[in-house]
Amino acid sequence: MKNFFKGVALITAALILFPAIPYAVGIVFPDEAEAVPAMADAAAFSPVESVGEVSVYDSVTSRTYELTAREYVAATLAAILPPNADPEVLKAQAVLMYTYVLRRREEERASPTPSLMGCDVGTDTDKYPRLALGDDLRFDFETFRDVAEEVAGEYCSYAGEPISVAYCYSAGTSTESAETVLGTDIPYLRATPTGEPDAYFTTVTYTADEVFARLGTADSGYVLLGDASGWITPNETAPSGYVLSVKLDSRFIVSGAELSRLLNLPSSRFTFRYSPATERFTFTVSGSGSLVGMSQRGAAALAAQGYNYKEILLHFFDGIDILTTGEEPVSP
Repeated sequence: MKNFFKGVALITAALILFPAIPYAVGIVFPDEAEAVPAMADAAAFSPVESVGEVSVYDSVTSRTYELTAREYVAATLAAILPPNADPEVLKAQAVLMYTYVLRRREEERASPTPSLMGCDVGTDTDKYPRLALGDDLRFDFETFRDVAEEVAGEYCSYAGEPISVAYCYSAGTSTESAETVLGTDIPYLRATPTGEPDAYFTTVTYTADEVFARLGTADSGYVLLGDASGWITPNETAPSGYVLSVKLDSRFIVSGAELSRLLNLPSSRFTFRYSPATERFTFTVSGSGSLVGMSQRGAAALAAQGYNYKEILLHFFDGIDILTTGEEPVSP
């Protein structure tokens, strides 16, 4: 297991909570600069060790919280789904969140994150999944706790290891592949029909002054000059409509994900137009979140068709196995 996590470094960038419309959404990916490791021999696979407690570091108060794995799963569920969501969707999401913490534990063992002070995860929602915690860590989320109990210990496995977890609120008619979004091929993160009954669109409008301010105050400081109609132009777009890159002021090339982050767009699959008459940019955005992995809206549509939580996960993640910690991994 150590060799695997040396070969794949996980990042937990802004995509974890990008954006919170209408629920928080998340994704965790291997670093795009790292190659996905070759398949290990089946003989090298060993049972994945269960996680009993999850330590959470609060970077604001410098306080450490110790939660049981089931409390942690319940707290993440409460932050990203309503309690009246379809039970099969809740269970699928719970399995993903336990998979996430299994992988986080192994990553921290292999290469500790100094800012976590020895903990598994943190409260920085730019890097880690959002947690809904009751006062003084009292959990009043019976529905979520019951779900976490029902699927306790179950996780998604590929090539003998917990998968990199990816999910979003809506991906439209199809999810995106990791190769499209990151430029890295991850076998179980392929473009997949979501089953969503209709498209999910959002319209976002900014004045030219607002775009100028948002891009100019970014870390990179994109100072836009001249006529606003030339500030943003398409550069490269995938056939699905996912924006790979744009040109800013004909001088800077930035990724669609970066522009989406700076303008707080629901996803990186968008079109836009500029109106000189009103001096406004209007973005029409498809889907919400990373567009990779499990679409919660799609999962709900599949559940309505009779899919159970395992069938939902197997639909969105190609070639995975759903195991329980302590079971022997399955050779793909």
